[in-house]
Amino acid sequence: MHKRVRSALIKTGGGDIRGWHERLPFVIWAERITTRRSTKMSPFYAAHGVEPLLPFDITHATFLLPIITGKLSDVELLAMRARQLERREADIEEIAERVQKARFASIADFEKKHAATIVDYDFKPGELVLLLNKRIEAEVGRKGKPRYLGPMIVVRRATGGSYRLAELNGALSNLKYAAFRLIPYYPRCRRTIEITKIVDTADLESIED
Repeated sequence: MHKRVRSALIKTGGGDIRGWHERLPFVIWAERITTRRSTKMSPFYAAHGVEPLLPFDITHATFLLPIITGKLSDVELLAMRARQLERREADIEEIAERVQKARFASIADFEKKHAATIVDYDFKPGELVLLLNKRIEAEVGRKGKPRYLGPMIVVRRATGGSYRLAELNGALSNLKYAAFRLIPYYPRCRRTIEITKIVDTADLESIED
């Protein structure tokens, strides 16, 4: 066992033994959770009767693994598992970069597929809107309940794209509402309303993005 651990320490360091004391806990940890040929189970399972909960989810585990082209030796397996547990910063940065690229590609693909239905209303202050009632989405009898609330009046659009709204009696909501929750309210008259005629000037000055 000691020879395998020593070899794994060298391998996780890329052939350099320096800094072995920093990698030792991860190699020992990996050795304890790796299945033994003799017992057909890991030392951890033999001691506790359950598999260990490792500090990375399935997505990170997939990215952290190197390309496997064949059977691994005991030392290679131990070194690979120690590297997973160590979660080197370079690996995490690579994960973040790949995930970010995948997300942007997914967003672009979604926008392309739904170009005909995606609408950015860009509501202006004074326009009337209806607010999607998110509270009823998980309820069983939601079909018989109002899907939208309002109308409410747009006070301003925040820097991040959310909206500040007010009731028609001038009561300013302290919440920020995501743009996807808002749809236009079509009154009989298409005129907008001056905010200062409904919301107090002091309330308007207190609004922050």
